[in-house]
Amino acid sequence: MPQHEQLRYCLNGDVISNQPLVVRTAGEEELELSAGQATEAEVAELVRRLAAGCTQPEVENALPRQSSESVRRLLASLENYGVIRPLAPAEGQTGMQTLLEIEDLSNQLLYRTLYRNEFWVRCQNAAGPGDIPERVFHGMVIENYHFLFRESYFDAPVLSYVPNTRVRLAMNAFFAEEYGHDELLLQALNRIGVSREDLAHTVPLPQTMALCNALAYWSHNDPLFFFTTLGILEGKDIRQDSFLDAAYRLGVDEAFLKPVKAHSDINLKGEHGSLTRQIFSQIDVVDLETVRRLRAQTHLFVELYDAFYSAVWRHYSGDGPLLRRIENY
Repeated sequence: MPQHEQLRYCLNGDVISNQPLVVRTAGEEELELSAGQATEAEVAELVRRLAAGCTQPEVENALPRQSSESVRRLLASLENYGVIRPLAPAEGQTGMQTLLEIEDLSNQLLYRTLYRNEFWVRCQNAAGPGDIPERVFHGMVIENYHFLFRESYFDAPVLSYVPNTRVRLAMNAFFAEEYGHDELLLQALNRIGVSREDLAHTVPLPQTMALCNALAYWSHNDPLFFFTTLGILEGKDIRQDSFLDAAYRLGVDEAFLKPVKAHSDINLKGEHGSLTRQIFSQIDVVDLETVRRLRAQTHLFVELYDAFYSAVWRHYSGDGPLLRRIENY
């Protein structure tokens, strides 16, 4: 089929009168269209089809007494006057194609950064007491508490996600399961003498707040990208956190670890790591410009995530106070 026959055309303005037929173009010009050899019914059908978007063969069906060449000239003339415009086909790909591309990129970045930082290397290689200071395990739970305590900052904006009902329902179910997980971690911290009141008078590490603030921004302004982060945050590729594995190997108090493991188990049993794939399987198409934006922002997200774990190691492996009290900052 010739290329001009594949193009779709649409009205480049609005019909403001039917008798006579007057169209106001996007350039604010008002043009009266003559039926010529076509009947008024044929012209009305033509306008109806152009309002919805149609191809040259579909215009020919509306004007059966006109030759293909006459219709081609008519469309060219209407385009020249700005009455119609061609609809360029949007370039895009499915939601799952998009997510798999983002997952490939994030995995590459994670293996270059996060999985090589000192926190993760130490967790992977820890074999006996002393390989990781116990304070690091306590500090990791403290920062995770601060993160989960603020989860509504970044989950709440997408609970009313309008573009897709199934995505909205999936996010609401996820939030219902996640709500209150900070209380589980509080139980662990109570075990080491840290109370709710203590935590209310402390501040998270700057890198923890940076991650929270970035997620909140994306949730408000770019929910599609925010959805791509959930798989990583919820541990899509793990059966149990390396942090927990290391803690058990090194003999950290099991009463302290029990609530932490309960939180991890809820995520695993609820298959929270697969939430991102569940969401993107419901998204029919993502335009290529959006795909490029998602890829660019993935670099920043992984950088923030790496900075969070690196900061936990740097701060809590030292000998300063365990709690960062507000009055000291």
